[in-house]
Amino acid sequence: MQSSRLQKYTIYYENSEEYHHLKREVFTSDLYYFETENPNPFIIDLGAHIGLSTLYFKQTYPGSEIIAIEPNPGTFELLEQNLFENQIDGVTAINAAVSDQSGFEELFLDETAEQWHSVASFHTGSWAGTQQSKSIVVQTYKLSEFITKPVDFLKMDIEGSEQKVLLEAEDALPLVKEIHLEFHTHPTQSLKKVMDLLDRTHKIEIYDGTTIIPAKKLKKITGMVQIRGINRKKVN
Repeated sequence: MQSSRLQKYTIYYENSEEYHHLKREVFTSDLYYFETENPNPFIIDLGAHIGLSTLYFKQTYPGSEIIAIEPNPGTFELLEQNLFENQIDGVTAINAAVSDQSGFEELFLDETAEQWHSVASFHTGSWAGTQQSKSIVVQTYKLSEFITKPVDFLKMDIEGSEQKVLLEAEDALPLVKEIHLEFHTHPTQSLKKVMDLLDRTHKIEIYDGTTIIPAKKLKKITGMVQIRGINRKKVN
């Protein structure tokens, strides 16, 4: 295990390359920045990993209430350690995955020497199908179980299961003020279906990094993109 200072935080991690990659995304590029008039926003962090996004939310909104969900047991231990060592309160950390059903499912973890924990997926070989992986069984919950009141920000980084999770939670999405998800191209899901689903309640934009992708180029997407959606109606 290694540790590093990140602004006011001390971060514990195992994979240095992965840590620095995520640090640049979350803290340098402000990937999950959002604005709200609520001083105590309710945030759901799906795929919380070791807690960088959760800590970023807490730095931006110290009074926020956060549900941080991470399925990988080893990564979850680091998440809990990073919350404890930095004396973070107001966070409910859950060692589970979100799916379209509550129960138990097979999760595939990186089995290479690099141990990129952020690629844990319900798909063997990760979402791209190229990862050397091993499987474990994890507990699952439906996303709709957590959207029981207005959600100021929903972050999703769940490695290729976006479509089935969103479809299950469709009736609850009007309660979500703002959503940011990574969409991973996979045979089990369609970018158009996810866009059509979100477009019913949210004004959405698709990004490659920080660059908005024009609609005419969306059909050519084969990798991973960021989707940002803001609710078309005021959510009280």
